[in-house]
Amino acid sequence: MQVLLNRNTMQRVSRWKLKEEYLTTGRLIGQGSFGYVSLARLNIPNKEPVMVAAKSVSAARLEGEGDTQWNRDFYREADILITLHEHAEVLDGDERPVHPNIVRLYGVITESEPKRIVLEYAAQGDLLAYLRKSRDNPNMTLKDLVGLAVGVARALQELEVLQIVHRDVAARNVLVTDDNVAKLADFGLARDVYTDAMYVRTRQAGRDEPLPLKWMSLESLRDGEYTCQSDVWSFGVLLWEIATRGEEPHYSDVARPSCRHLVWLLKEGGRLERPGGCPMELYRLMSKCWHAKPSRRPSATELEEKLTNVNI
Repeated sequence: MQVLLNRNTMQRVSRWKLKEEYLTTGRLIGQGSFGYVSLARLNIPNKEPVMVAAKSVSAARLEGEGDTQWNRDFYREADILITLHEHAEVLDGDERPVHPNIVRLYGVITESEPKRIVLEYAAQGDLLAYLRKSRDNPNMTLKDLVGLAVGVARALQELEVLQIVHRDVAARNVLVTDDNVAKLADFGLARDVYTDAMYVRTRQAGRDEPLPLKWMSLESLRDGEYTCQSDVWSFGVLLWEIATRGEEPHYSDVARPSCRHLVWLLKEGGRLERPGGCPMELYRLMSKCWHAKPSRRPSATELEEKLTNVNI
């Protein structure tokens, strides 16, 4: 492998290695310009078989970027997920299961190609698709959907404790289980798996990479600065997605602003408008997430409390 990786990272990943023979892959369940996710069956000896999502890279991305960048991204995401599991705040006996609102990691396959990150399978797919399906379901209320956002707020609290910044909080990067539990996912490869018109390619911090401009905070756009408070800004956009049942965020003057134009617009006080039918109390909470000063935004704990008690 022609890439230098932190020794601690390699040691952590080695503890989570799975054998390729344990995995039986099936149909494709997610695909983008650079990556894909397959439904698979994980059958570890002396354990119950389980359906999982196996995440890997496409041949097109390997050809375009080469092994080096792909390996860095692969191990970076694996390392973050392992950190979330090994340092989880919730104890269950002698084990530390990952937070119930963060996608579970089963392990990584690194000794064969393609390399894979093996994750919990969420039968209802991503939240964005779930929201769009809800438009045709008269029994699915806004209160039900906001309940899913409460789960995401709880996941963000865990990230705050561990000082991990997600950088891409959005409906497309939240999974929904069979029993309607929201799970924050895609810690590093999300833009590779789901990249589409949602992402705009731009240069930031010397690197040419696709960025989810309309979910990004002012300081992230302007200075490349990412913090738990910038995740809160993105969470406000996620609330807007929920209120619109999956519309793409849009500003009144231009459908797809450039990074420079969006920085100007946000500095001038421009924000996403209140969606039709959105309760004012919910929109006020979104707007607080978009405060120009990061310190003035609500914490993830405050978001959970406000959303739990919001009058809808």
